[in-house]
Amino acid sequence: MDEQALITQLRDLMPPHDGAGDSVDWQKVERVWGITFPQDYKEFVATYGDGETNAFLTFLVPGPAEGSVPSGAMAAETAEARRMWPEKPPAGYGSPAIPPVIAWGVNARADLLCWVTDEPDPGRWPVAVWSRGDLGWSVHDCGMLEYLVRLFRGAIDPMWADEDGVRRFVHVREAQRLLAAGIDADTGEPNPYADMFGPSWPGLVGG
Repeated sequence: MDEQALITQLRDLMPPHDGAGDSVDWQKVERVWGITFPQDYKEFVATYGDGETNAFLTFLVPGPAEGSVPSGAMAAETAEARRMWPEKPPAGYGSPAIPPVIAWGVNARADLLCWVTDEPDPGRWPVAVWSRGDLGWSVHDCGMLEYLVRLFRGAIDPMWADEDGVRRFVHVREAQRLLAAGIDADTGEPNPYADMFGPSWPGLVGG
């Protein structure tokens, strides 16, 4: 299934709000990372960007392309994923000197959502998930967008199945705006504790 069909399905399952999405200089970012990112991920970043859904799943976007090494949360979570890979690699993948994983998401259970990057074609990179609870990897033979569509339909994890099937995505910029307005970014309801945090929410990095 092509990226446009998948992004259309994902928009139905997780509608992006006005102002979501990030502009990334992919040429610079890819030079720093030494890879070409999958096209479906680029579509995701342009549509949604740096944010989270249902206060549970956080999506990672490459940090600014400054210097010669990757930076930001994506780089930090990738380093953690590569640390975990050799300890218990999934069946059929082994333990290469540089573990072939790049993180694109992390959830509230501290599970890491990654690509396995040993294919030269990034369009063929499967999704690998490191489960903190099981202390093991699972590999899904699909790209990021297809994985999210399956996940949000409850095909991968039943906890995501619900009656209306709609998830709430909030970009970090929108979360900061809502907090400044006294609104809980996760629920959209008034936040009685907003004044405790000042103008921006600790842990959120402005885009």
